[in-house]
Amino acid sequence: MKRGLFFTLCVTFVCVNYAYSIDYTLILQRQLEDFTEITKASASPPVENFTLRFSKIVTILSIALISILSLLSLTLYKNNVLKLEANKALETKNEELRIAKEKAEKASKAKDEFLSTVSHELRTPLNAIIGITHIMMEDAPKKAHIDYLNSLKFSGEYLRDLINDILEINRIESDKIHIEKELIHLPILLQNIVSSFKNLASQNNNHFYFQLDPLVPKNIVGDNTKLSQILINLVNNALKFTKNGSVEIQVHYIHDEAEKMHLEFRIIDTGIGIPDEKQEEIFERFSQASTSINRKYGGTGLGLAIVKKLTELLQGNIRLKSKVNQGSTFYVSLPFDKTDQEAKLDSQTIIDENILKGKHILVVEDNAINQMVARKMLEKKGIKCTILDNAEAAIEHLKDFNYDLVLMDVHLPGINGDEATLRIRNYDQKTPIIALTAITLEESAESLLKFQIDDVITKPFNPANFYKTLAYYLVNKR
Repeated sequence: MKRGLFFTLCVTFVCVNYAYSIDYTLILQRQLEDFTEITKASASPPVENFTLRFSKIVTILSIALISILSLLSLTLYKNNVLKLEANKALETKNEELRIAKEKAEKASKAKDEFLSTVSHELRTPLNAIIGITHIMMEDAPKKAHIDYLNSLKFSGEYLRDLINDILEINRIESDKIHIEKELIHLPILLQNIVSSFKNLASQNNNHFYFQLDPLVPKNIVGDNTKLSQILINLVNNALKFTKNGSVEIQVHYIHDEAEKMHLEFRIIDTGIGIPDEKQEEIFERFSQASTSINRKYGGTGLGLAIVKKLTELLQGNIRLKSKVNQGSTFYVSLPFDKTDQEAKLDSQTIIDENILKGKHILVVEDNAINQMVARKMLEKKGIKCTILDNAEAAIEHLKDFNYDLVLMDVHLPGINGDEATLRIRNYDQKTPIIALTAITLEESAESLLKFQIDDVITKPFNPANFYKTLAYYLVNKR
C-alpha cells in the first residue's frame, strides 16, 4: 500500500515537472518569436542562425532537466522500496530474536527450577546420611565398622560438595550473587583455612602453611565469603593432587590505585602438575587434566571453574604456572578497599563446646528423619531439645515458653520459616534464630538474613560447624 502510494507520487512529480518544463520551453519560444518579429526587417542570416541555435539549446536543456528529475524520482522510489524492505526484514528479525529470548529465558528458568528441586530433594536424605554417620562414629563403633562408616561419611560429603558446586556455579552464571563489603582480618582468615584442611594435609603427609608479605596490611575491606571460596577451592585442589610434599599460601602486595590496593594470592604445591596443553581448559566446567586423574583423585571438575568466575566477579584475574611432576602455582590478583579499622577477633573460633551443656533448644522441622538427626546431635552435647513440625505451632509456643536458641527449617508446610521468624520478632527480639535449609538457587544466606534470622546452616551440614555456630550464638545473644 505504502509502496504503491509512493510510486504514484513519484509519477505525479515527474509529470508535473515535465509539464512545467514544456510550459517553460513554450514561453521561451514565444519570446524568441516576438524578438524575431521585431528584428525581422533587419534580420540577417547570422541573427536567424543565432535564434535557431538558442531555441535548440533551450529544448535540449529542458529535456536534460526532465531526465534528471525523472532519474531523481526513480532513485528516491528505489531507495524507499529498499528502506521498506530493510525495515520489514528488521521487524521480522526482531520478532525472531524476541521469541528466541523468551525460549532461552523459559529454558533457563526450567533449568534453575529443576536444579533447585533436585538439590532440595537430595539434601534431605544426605543430611540424614551424614548426620547419622557422625552419630554412629561418636558411639564407639566396632573396629570392623570404622572403615565402613568412614566410606559412608566420605561418600555423603562428596555428594554434598558436588551439589554445592553445581548450585554455586549456576548461581554465579545466573547473576544471583552480590558482592559484599566487609572488614577482613587476613591472618585470621588464612589461619582458619589452614586449620580446616589440617586433616586432609595429614592424610597425604603434606606440610601446609601460609606466609604474609610484610607490606600486606592485616585488615582489608572486601567480600570475605567469596575470597574464602576462592582460596578454599584452590587449597583443596592443591592438597588433593599433592602427596608427601608441601602446599603454601602466599599473600603479596602488588600496588595501590586511588582508594584500592591490589594483592596477589599464590597457592603453591609440589604435586603432580598440569600439562601445558591442559592449562587453558582446566578452568572450564567439568574439566580435569585426564580421565585417569578423575578416576584416581575424584572431584567434579567444577572447583577451578568456580574460582575463575568468582575472581572475575571480584574484578580480579587468575593465571597458572605448572610443570608435570614438579607442581603448580596459581596466581590470583584481587583489588581490595583500604581501611584504618581494626578487625575484631572472632570469638567463634575459641569457644569451648562445653557451653552447650544444659541449654534448651527448640527445633522447628517437619521431616521425621531430620528431626531424629537433630535430636541425636543435640543430645550428644547435653542439650535439651523440643521439636515442633510446623511454623504456626512454633509462633504460638514461643509466646509462652523461653528457649536459649531456635533452629528453624525454612521450607515448612503452611507458613515458611522466614515468615515465621518475622512474626516471632514482633514479640521476641532476643532469642537467636538459626535457619536450617537445603538452600536453593533462588535463596541465599544474605536474602534469609533480611527476615531477622541470625544465621543460616545449610543442609546437609558439617557437624563441627553446626556445634560451633550454636556455641557462638548461645554466647553472643542479641
